[in-house]
Amino acid sequence: MTKIKLIAIGLLLAALIGTWLYWQHNIEWAARVAWGEARGEPDGGMQAVLNVMANRKRDPRFPNSLASVARQPFQFSAYNTDDPNKNKLEAVEETDPEFRHAVRLATFAQLGLLWDITDGATYFHHDKIEPPTYLSDAEVTMVIGSHVFYKNVSVEN
Repeated sequence: MTKIKLIAIGLLLAALIGTWLYWQHNIEWAARVAWGEARGEPDGGMQAVLNVMANRKRDPRFPNSLASVARQPFQFSAYNTDDPNKNKLEAVEETDPEFRHAVRLATFAQLGLLWDITDGATYFHHDKIEPPTYLSDAEVTMVIGSHVFYKNVSVEN
């Protein structure tokens, strides 16, 4: 083979590996944050959190990848530095059945195939806290377990 063909093959392999790593990174962090936010919630809880991430990914006010949305500072409490869930979500392993479920759901979210059960929600909060003021004009789309989901938030957070 010529040197040019070898270089082309090497570049193609590097691009494929880079794409695979990018996809895996997005799936992993979306799954970790969904697990941190909604493990133990009823069916649909983790899916709804992932729906919020996917809806934000499509919203120009937010980052455009699942991993960037999931890890955006002060957006998901389970990823906040002072939240005890952060250490747990960083340490959870594939042996945890709920985390495996989150990974499956996050894979569908990354592929754009996760059915949106939140009707376009881009925010949610725990029902034990008062809704933040920026949600005062937002529409509640659903409640799953202890989470309330909202859409049409007109003011950037």
